[in-house]
Amino acid sequence: RTTHDQNLAFTDVKSSDLYALWQQLQEQDLATANIGTITDMICCPGLDFCSLANASSIDIAQGITDRFTESAIDMGDISLKMSGCMNGCGHHSIGEIGILGVDKKGEQWYQLTLGGSDSHQSKLGDRLGKAIAKDSVVDAIDDIVQVYKENRTENEKFATTLKRIGLKPFKDRVYDAH
Repeated sequence: RTTHDQNLAFTDVKSSDLYALWQQLQEQDLATANIGTITDMICCPGLDFCSLANASSIDIAQGITDRFTESAIDMGDISLKMSGCMNGCGHHSIGEIGILGVDKKGEQWYQLTLGGSDSHQSKLGDRLGKAIAKDSVVDAIDDIVQVYKENRTENEKFATTLKRIGLKPFKDRVYDAH
């Protein structure tokens, strides 16, 4: 079955069958060890498959995955969630990094939020600033990650760094560049 985090859960698998199952999943590129990382995002199907969407999401999700696959584990847990419209099927509003696709005069733009949480202390993310163009989204996420890496203390999670230093350093980096 699939989980609400868009991961696969296999129940009733014998311990003796786990390695064979893992090998089969590996052959299908479904065995990435990235749970909880920035590349383990929740993402709606977006404009490619949904008639309600304002913007595409799958290609941006793939761009983020391509950019961060090698460094995701070293960054630790970062919750990234993306929706192609205000319906929020990708739960963007509660992602530590949230991406919302919006339509501006027929063009795809993306609103970024930071600091959302779906934990026992749930919180909606704070809007970073104005929406950014589609071709800048992956670079903007990279800018956010770089601010985190430059400012975190040893073993400090993204949410803790954000709470400690505030939104401004992230906003300044993203909007100075884009």
